[in-house]
Amino acid sequence: MGEVLVLEKRVNYAPGTDYDALWKKIISELFEEFILFFAPDLYEAIDFRKGIVFLEQELPKVIIEHKKGKKIADKIVKVSLKNGEEKYVFIHIEIQGKKDPDFSKRMFTYFYRLFDRFQENIYSIAILTDLSKSNDPQAFQYSFYGTELTYRFNTYKFNEEDIPSLKKSTNPFAIAVLAGIYLHQTEKNYHKRYEVKKKLLKDFILTNPNLKSNVAEALFYFIDYLLYLPDELTKQLTKDLSINIEKEAKHMLYSEKLKEAPTFAEYFKTVREEGIEIGMEKGLEIGMEKGFEKGIEKGIEKGKMEEKRNLAAELLREGFSVEKVIKIVKLSLDEVEEIGASIHPNQPES
Repeated sequence: MGEVLVLEKRVNYAPGTDYDALWKKIISELFEEFILFFAPDLYEAIDFRKGIVFLEQELPKVIIEHKKGKKIADKIVKVSLKNGEEKYVFIHIEIQGKKDPDFSKRMFTYFYRLFDRFQENIYSIAILTDLSKSNDPQAFQYSFYGTELTYRFNTYKFNEEDIPSLKKSTNPFAIAVLAGIYLHQTEKNYHKRYEVKKKLLKDFILTNPNLKSNVAEALFYFIDYLLYLPDELTKQLTKDLSINIEKEAKHMLYSEKLKEAPTFAEYFKTVREEGIEIGMEKGLEIGMEKGFEKGIEKGIEKGKMEEKRNLAAELLREGFSVEKVIKIVKLSLDEVEEIGASIHPNQPES
């Protein structure tokens, strides 16, 4: 059996965000969890122990003409079934900004082109992320003088999902769907988006001990990019989550994929800036401390020298010879003679 997945997305939420690529990435990284969540019946038939193979190079040959001018990302996945058969799973991800009256026809077009190319049984499912109730595609029907055809496919609709149930699910795609719903609900309210994004990242990922590290990283990356926030709110979010990142999710700090994600990029930037500032303050503090110590040291040395000179002068006044004073005070001949000259200016040096 194969599978067709269609994800319909509105695109005008954040500058430069490729929602299509985000879904494609997380599906690739968490394919088994994806199938379990969206197609549990198909999941039961697949033998994941034998692995999966992505064969994306096959798809352009099948539907290249139909793709022209459309922003579409596609995958073909070869899986083994528990009965020993090898089948293709076709995943089609399409960005769709509004209801399309030709949607069902397009689903059928992909179906027959794939069937013609691979001669496989294809499991079709359309995942509709639009929250509009009017976006409810029906079966494709064709009839011409007795020639009739009806093509039905499975659908998963975001607008019919129960948020409390999604929150209780242990499948990461329940949180991905929840993020997709919040994307629409917070389209015109970044402060509300900030709150839901913070809760998703903190409660369902950073402080969730049941998530495997690869799942946590894939889900964090997906939500961090999907729920776009302006720079100031990203900085605030990073500040709010930094304690959780450092205490409960330190392994994420070593993830290459997360280094460029908005929240982690801001975290590393803040750490670098604070490190430089602390380094400068510490350097100044050490410099001042060393300078103070050096001053004291020099003061002591100067005091000791003054004490020696006073003692030498006193001994010379008592009649001690220059040689004897040098031996007692540990001053040089020139220094003692200079002191002697200052206390007996009219006497010849001895």
